[in-house]
Amino acid sequence: MSDKTDNLLGLLGPFGLTQEEARIYLELLEKRMATALGLSRSLHIGRTKVYRILDKLIEKELVIQQLDSGGFKFVASEPKQLELLLTKKEAELMSLKKTLPQVVGMLQTKVDSGKSGSKILYYRGQEGLSQVNWNMLRKKIMVRTLTNRTHQKPYTKVVEMVKNWWQLRHIPKSVLEIRADVFIYNNVYAVCNFLDGGDVFCFEIYNENVAQMQREIFEELWKKAKLMSITDQKGGMKLVE
Repeated sequence: MSDKTDNLLGLLGPFGLTQEEARIYLELLEKRMATALGLSRSLHIGRTKVYRILDKLIEKELVIQQLDSGGFKFVASEPKQLELLLTKKEAELMSLKKTLPQVVGMLQTKVDSGKSGSKILYYRGQEGLSQVNWNMLRKKIMVRTLTNRTHQKPYTKVVEMVKNWWQLRHIPKSVLEIRADVFIYNNVYAVCNFLDGGDVFCFEIYNENVAQMQREIFEELWKKAKLMSITDQKGGMKLVE
């Protein structure tokens, strides 16, 4: 097999073709027309298997089956047919995106019903921080955050949370020096700690007693804190004098 053929096989893979489907399609493009027996012999693939692969290629509209006096023969569709294949995949992906929240919710119900007591979840990096934010966002809970900072640079891509579900207040270090971001909602106590090099470490504790105790402490601190104003959709903020 030539390097060029190897490259073409690799290029066809992302379009949903297996290695053998791609080999048969390329062989038909080169020969213009072939029988299943001819493909079996030239590619050293069992004839029964060749028929199965051809059926899949016909289903993908990349191969056409023709009948003439010599029996059934197979012809490769024009390469531009890959555009239609990509369009179908895009439509499938859009459909999956629409059903994702419902599927995740149903699966989470199964997970929650099969567990009792407490649990701890750990996350790392900016993706982990976004996951913690998304966990709060999907529950549509107003998030109240305390900070020692008077200014905060943008840090998240979860725009909806910043816009609709977040309140910020400043508390001086003389009252409490904050070394991590803490979130409390429902029966969850969540902590995000910014590490060296911009890395982020987060964890969520699912325990009603822990959450309630931390909530009571938070309420007392919240009364002493000053309002922070959001300056952009990605979490930038400043102290309101």
